[in-house]
Amino acid sequence: MNSTADDTKFEATKLKRHKVNAFAVALAAFALVNVALGQIYKAQGITARKNMTLEAIKNTNYEARQEGPWIWWVCRSFLSEVETWGKAPDVVLFGSSQMGSAIFSAEANHRQQAVDTTDQREVKRLEHAIASRTDLNSSIDNLKAFNFSMGGAMASDHYLISQTLLKPDRLPKVAIIGVNPRDFIDNTLPAASATDSFHFLTPYVDLGKLSLVSYPDVFGLMDDFFKNHLPLKQVAQIAAGDAPPSLGNVATFTNPEGKGLEKDQTTGGIARTAGATKVLQAISGAAGDVGRGFWRLPANPDYLYIDNSHEYIRRYKTTKPACVTGQKAYFEALLSYLQQNKVKTIVIGMPSLPNNKALLPQSFWQSFEGYLAQTSASHGARFISLFNDADFGKHDFLDTVHLNRWGGSKLVDRMAQAVTSDPTIVAALTRPVSQDSRQTAASQSQWH
Repeated sequence: MNSTADDTKFEATKLKRHKVNAFAVALAAFALVNVALGQIYKAQGITARKNMTLEAIKNTNYEARQEGPWIWWVCRSFLSEVETWGKAPDVVLFGSSQMGSAIFSAEANHRQQAVDTTDQREVKRLEHAIASRTDLNSSIDNLKAFNFSMGGAMASDHYLISQTLLKPDRLPKVAIIGVNPRDFIDNTLPAASATDSFHFLTPYVDLGKLSLVSYPDVFGLMDDFFKNHLPLKQVAQIAAGDAPPSLGNVATFTNPEGKGLEKDQTTGGIARTAGATKVLQAISGAAGDVGRGFWRLPANPDYLYIDNSHEYIRRYKTTKPACVTGQKAYFEALLSYLQQNKVKTIVIGMPSLPNNKALLPQSFWQSFEGYLAQTSASHGARFISLFNDADFGKHDFLDTVHLNRWGGSKLVDRMAQAVTSDPTIVAALTRPVSQDSRQTAASQSQWH
């Protein structure tokens, strides 16, 4: 009996040692493969960091289907417009659906035609408002404004967009950032890493220290570390070149505004609900892929209003959710990036109705407004608060936070006023006189 027990114990010990040795061999092999790949990457100048181009954006299945996530449409639209214009936009707008509702509504009304929110992102209404208030030594056709806003976008998404798309040869002269509490304290967002934009854009961005505030747990942070430092984990990304990742199988926190894609159970198509809901859907976007034609905003929709307070009771459950530290860090990083690149920046505290504001304590609003003012100033930006602006009444809103075409036009006019009242911004927008023009002017002076 003892002999049998000893034999069993011996075999178990032997098997355990075998497993330990096998693990050690596998670990050593894994390390050697990574070292070898690292040396190859270094020798050939290979990097896993991508560079987003219009060619890369179009070399996707999204392009073939003309259907993709909102962030794909934003990137495609921006790069397409830059190519068409032959220059970077002079003014860019960042924001969530609050900015989107205002800008798209005002834009459709200004053009007097429906605007497709997927890819019609030039803001002619703002171009006209700025040009009509000042002499920029250029025609209205030469002043270009682009709208980056997306439903559910957070401060982290704005930063990632700036890092991916606003390269030195594509820098705007002015950036306007619309913010409200939801951009920082959405209680339904676990972390910055939960958005579609994060997964789509991080292959193009070196997060650096921001990675420490981007994930909800240590496992996400470890995965980020491995993706950025283990050559073996980078093989697939390198093989894909500059093409963006597919989000088809990625489970993300999408469309925090809560007005997503609705499938018609009979046809499989998109259900088009009447009234304000349809307008809000066009602005807020949807989870998953979207295509042209379904998200068009009419030029003159009737006045309609929906009380969406129940959504924001959930989003504002606490003023200190887990995501707030990361969102503040990303917001400050965005301001720093714009300041370093000499982009004139205006931060606008977006208006909302009193019943939405009342969901947060007055002490929060004082602290939040103080934070925005101080942080903006410390980064050379101007802060304009419309939080308590009585000029925005209920007739200007689609719901408690989203502006309609009347409120959107008011907001655009406030933006234009802020831009043109600052001599340094006007100077930045003024097109420099070319060398040939200076020579011509000098010759004419001598002739006379």
